[in-house]
Amino acid sequence: MKKYFLPVMILFTVAACLLPASPARAEFKKTKIAVLDFQLEGSEFQTKDMGRIVSEWFITGLVETGRFDVVERRLIEKIMEEQKLGMTGIVDPESVAQLGKVLGVKIIVTGTVLSFEGYVEINARLISVDTGSIISAEKVKATSAMRLNDLVTQLVEKLTMAFPLEGYVVQRTGNKATLDLGRKSGVKAGMKFIVFKEGKVIKHPKTGEILDVETLEIGEIEITDVREKTSTGIISKEASSKAVEYGSMVRSAIKGQLSNIVEEEKPKETRRYSRDEDTETKPETDKPKGKKKAYAPMPGF
Repeated sequence: MKKYFLPVMILFTVAACLLPASPARAEFKKTKIAVLDFQLEGSEFQTKDMGRIVSEWFITGLVETGRFDVVERRLIEKIMEEQKLGMTGIVDPESVAQLGKVLGVKIIVTGTVLSFEGYVEINARLISVDTGSIISAEKVKATSAMRLNDLVTQLVEKLTMAFPLEGYVVQRTGNKATLDLGRKSGVKAGMKFIVFKEGKVIKHPKTGEILDVETLEIGEIEITDVREKTSTGIISKEASSKAVEYGSMVRSAIKGQLSNIVEEEKPKETRRYSRDEDTETKPETDKPKGKKKAYAPMPGF
């Protein structure tokens, strides 16, 4: 028996390596981000600290999403002072890279608050520390400075979409699906996820380099229940019956975005016609019941 033990163990090990892996993903990791004071443009502000106030609102909003690890303001001020960098306004790419390396962040949020002709406008930008380029820019405008906090909330929602959550369907029961994303990942009730699958691989015609992978949207899920590591929602749209299944990939959808899901058309009911006339054949139950009416013979017959 002993002489067979080693080959059998090797066989089991090889078989285990060849088995398809179950849907899984790495532990969700928050994006580390820093928010600088917003620069003020114009003179119709109630306080000169409005740029700092807007920055604080941004920090609070980003933390509440559960998606970001936001650097404390005091630490940023200390580093900025040591590096002789301006805390307010848009910084140049070199300053962004320098600050990002010291803070250990990937993204820096900066922007302006403009006041003109009775309007207040907030412009926010996400700057990549690695490249020093703007990866996302959004703006909102209102007629009153009293709504600034609401404007910041809108901007946080828009900017957050630059970092969509991605995961898998881990269970389907009826018209409900469970995802491997929960409260810990920043999922909230009411969020919508697009279910998709990978399609054709897009390659460069000369170099053969893989440029992209086509994604085909096959369903939508609206979250109704959120737990620590999972969440459950209703499958509100589906390309075909049971298209959303265990192992399907999902990503968070932009608020108000319509997906490109095309539902399969249901087969039309066929209509039966009589041979002699172009009218529908009525079912037997529609025929009049009772005895047939007798007609008197015509004269001469």
